[in-house]
Amino acid sequence: MDKNDKKLSLDDAVKLAVKLHREGQVDDARTLYQRILEAAPTQPDALHYLGVLQHQAGREEEAVKLIRGAIKSNPAYREAHNNLGNVLKELGRLDEAKAAYRGCLALDPKNADALNNLGTALREQTHYQEAMSCYRKAIEISPEHADVWHNIGSILVELERYEEAIDAYRKAISFHAPNSASYRWLGYSLYRQGRLQEAVDVFRKWLLFDPDNPVARHLLAACTGENVPERASDAFVEETFDKFAGSFDKVLKKLEYRAPELLAEAVASLIPQQNEELMVLDAGCGTGWCGPLLRPYARRLVGVDLSRAMLEKAKGCGIYDELIEEELTSYIQARKGVFNLIVSADTLCYFGALEEVTRASFEALKPGGLMLFSIEKIANPQPGNTFILRPHGRYSHAENYLRNLLSACGFDLISIENQILRKEAGRQVEGLIVSVMRPPGQPT
Repeated sequence: MDKNDKKLSLDDAVKLAVKLHREGQVDDARTLYQRILEAAPTQPDALHYLGVLQHQAGREEEAVKLIRGAIKSNPAYREAHNNLGNVLKELGRLDEAKAAYRGCLALDPKNADALNNLGTALREQTHYQEAMSCYRKAIEISPEHADVWHNIGSILVELERYEEAIDAYRKAISFHAPNSASYRWLGYSLYRQGRLQEAVDVFRKWLLFDPDNPVARHLLAACTGENVPERASDAFVEETFDKFAGSFDKVLKKLEYRAPELLAEAVASLIPQQNEELMVLDAGCGTGWCGPLLRPYARRLVGVDLSRAMLEKAKGCGIYDELIEEELTSYIQARKGVFNLIVSADTLCYFGALEEVTRASFEALKPGGLMLFSIEKIANPQPGNTFILRPHGRYSHAENYLRNLLSACGFDLISIENQILRKEAGRQVEGLIVSVMRPPGQPT
């Protein structure tokens, strides 16, 4: 074994490969791990760390195979059991992940990291009591483990126990270098308890250590009403939904999310025959909730979204003919007269001013084409109200603003229906299901 013509023992080669790996020289590290395994195919550290490297490169199945090989070579390899669980959890194979974490804990019952990871896998399966038990055991072992305190806060938020969540997030922040996720959810929990000024203070502290963070800026504007943007920034949408993608479907089911079904009912009332002849755009497709409902109408079904992680989930549905990662207005502005049907579920609530996206949608439709969308409404708008950015970070709109804008853009209004879109913090979220048409006979 040699590196740059220098003879190395097997142990020294492993140490050098790990050093290269930690220094970010991943290509050199991979090459050296592979050469070690050519010489010693069952070397457990090389198998383990090459598996970790492959996981970091997105080669998850290969990572699982390698790390399993390390454990087969050395069944007492605690770190490998824990990392195998991490890779399996990323793959959504939660039962296997839990078994891996328990394998680590059988060898090392006081491993706080493995307890934390097992708790997270249990939480993702909504086994909250078991998850909390793991987290509490981890805190007994490591009282200042910031990640565990953050995860305790996450369970408490899901259970709507916001006062307890506030305490957990404050501990997470106090025991850790500044952590954006803990600041975000601390601010959210304070808002849910009606402690808006304290939420503002949290977001301002967040911006002190991360002044360009798009989420902190957006939520501060939402809570203060100052410097409110006309729509959520691309960076806010990407960061929010890339991190939300893994739990998106589970969370929305819990919130009794109804927008896709309500829009599907509205489409069915206007297009009674599902003849697979239309060019259909799912505008802000997310993980693909509307896809199966729109597929029967579509000769070609296109989904567009800003979040790559959400699109990866949508891709897994196998429903769409094309999935595009692009800002919605930019995408449709470049496609005049293309679509017969545009459907947008819970996307325009991240726009305040709707003029540009509405005009672009009109132009993107063929004559006689339909646009249907959901939007959150201002329940009791004041004179002159158009939109409001709410403390949760979404926009609500005045119905009269919508009516006037749609008419000005040239749409024929078919219907605006008051509906409950979902629940949030135990309360119903009121919204509108809007159906409009580009008049037939207009040139594109």
